[in-house]
Amino acid sequence: MLQNIFLSALSLGKVLLKSKFSLPKFKATEKSVVVIANGPSARSFIDRCQAIGIEKLKEKGLEFFAVNKFSCQPEFFTLKPKYYLMLDLYFFAFSKDVFIDPSLHPIAEYKPDFAKTQRMINETWEALQKVDWPMVFFVPQLYSNSYIIKNLNNPNIQFVTFNYTVIKGTETFRNQMYLWRLGSPQCENVVNSCVFNAMQVGLEYIYITGMDHDFHINISVDKDNTIIRTESHFYADENKQHPLLKQENDGTTGKIRLHELFQSLVKVHRGYDETARYAKYKNKNITNLTEGGYVDAFDRLSLNDFFSRFA
Repeated sequence: MLQNIFLSALSLGKVLLKSKFSLPKFKATEKSVVVIANGPSARSFIDRCQAIGIEKLKEKGLEFFAVNKFSCQPEFFTLKPKYYLMLDLYFFAFSKDVFIDPSLHPIAEYKPDFAKTQRMINETWEALQKVDWPMVFFVPQLYSNSYIIKNLNNPNIQFVTFNYTVIKGTETFRNQMYLWRLGSPQCENVVNSCVFNAMQVGLEYIYITGMDHDFHINISVDKDNTIIRTESHFYADENKQHPLLKQENDGTTGKIRLHELFQSLVKVHRGYDETARYAKYKNKNITNLTEGGYVDAFDRLSLNDFFSRFA
């Protein structure tokens, strides 16, 4: 109990330092949304949506919520998601010079392949410039004045800012901070932030697809103890292998250790548990449509049963 009181006080201090108290409010007009994560299992969901007809699904009150680099995929312009969210600072923390020449990014000094990552980030934003339907884009308020947000001049996109200040402490304190929109559960994965923000703007039924979360079985350790992560997505590309590296305090390149990786995965799943708890408090319905996958925080529903509701 004393520990939770201490954590509440600590979180309150973070809120006072980092959160904004007067963010504009946004209210969703529909009740149901599907968050489309990038895992391979999303492929079957997207294929069935296209077979049934996107407009038919939207006429029945279903909307889509995209994340990260989804705008680079051709399915983006077919599904025309109403909602979009990026959470990772890499999507926002770069200058005009880096946008023009990705090799100038400071991270490229110790992660040589990051220039390629920045080029993909650039392509994501360039695709968003082409959006010709109404879209609500959720932005952590810490990045609301970043170069790219200030220069994404697309009148079809409405930016909605939110406080991503991680709240800990007593359950009563956490609930109140969330209700006042002053903070958020831990979101080590962007999907959790999508689900949480969908609840915050009034969506009642939140479904999730492509949430495979099989990171722990897609890693290996090479002969010099570098952890290699193999990434796979629903879109058609070869699996990509990435060494997990970090910048040490002295500026040199270091290796992410296995215990650090698994500590991060613990945060992922604890964050989902907290969001599931808050959903029950708010009487919201979160349902995992992912076929297989390793997230056990939310109730599951088969794709057949899901589409029988909307088809």
